[in-house]
Amino acid sequence: MKPFVEVTTGPGHVAHSEYSYELAPGAEFAFHPWLASKIREKIGREDLWLKVREISCDEVSCPVTETQIDVIDQSANSVLLLRFGRKKEQINKLDLQLAFDRKKNL
Repeated sequence: MKPFVEVTTGPGHVAHSEYSYELAPGAEFAFHPWLASKIREKIGREDLWLKVREISCDEVSCPVTETQIDVIDQSANSVLLLRFGRKKEQINKLDLQLAFDRKKNL
């Protein structure tokens, strides 16, 4: 259920651990009680697939964890990318609002 993939970013970098999971419409993430439903609610559609990726740097000098959520609309063949500078379990409502606000300003 939690597949891990080793990703290398080039010479001189240590591999990153990546968590990846795809969520069907109407379902909720096991690691977060409301995140998927709030994303769908903000967009106004319940038929969206969500794919979450958590990327963590293993180097001591690079303690960055980023969560990316792809909001996939299969009927329009489009993807909206939401990015969070936190671990997937720690995303809060303000993070979600800021991610959507960044998309509006692009």
